[in-house]
Amino acid sequence: MANTKIEWTAETWNPTVGCSKISAGCQNCYAEVMAKRLQAIGVVSYENGFALTLMPQRLSKPIKKKKPTTYFVNSMSDLFHKDIPELFLNRVFEVMEKTPRHTYQILTKRAERMEQYLKNKKIPPNIWLGITAENKKDGMPRIEILKKIKASIKFISVEPMLEDIGKLNLTRMRIAK
Repeated sequence: MANTKIEWTAETWNPTVGCSKISAGCQNCYAEVMAKRLQAIGVVSYENGFALTLMPQRLSKPIKKKKPTTYFVNSMSDLFHKDIPELFLNRVFEVMEKTPRHTYQILTKRAERMEQYLKNKKIPPNIWLGITAENKKDGMPRIEILKKIKASIKFISVEPMLEDIGKLNLTRMRIAK
């Protein structure tokens, strides 16, 4: 049973919270609204509101969970934000690699950094990589970058859909059934 209202995942795992706007798809960010709400009611970890904050204390969550689980990684942030140090990214990926019983869904608007970070790494099959394609201007280049990354499962989120992005060329993309 899912512990989240996100219909395509079971749980969320947020080793970082907060973000900064980089495209039109960020204008009505649900995570920013939620972070401000959580800050207002005094929830620990949201003292900084929506400012990017590393949460190293959360790295062990998947390790402790024995039951295979599908995690949406950083539902309240972007794992490939420019201000997340590579050393911290390494720690996040180490956790995912050490827990092959879990599936990790990573969704980013920062496809360039994802590609750069992963270019010389073998991506385990339990790590799914996705990009957001909210419009043609930002989404199409991200799709082309995603195609170049060697991952077992790749996905595209067209949310928020700001315009018709047209017919997609999904060559080199595996279609999940």
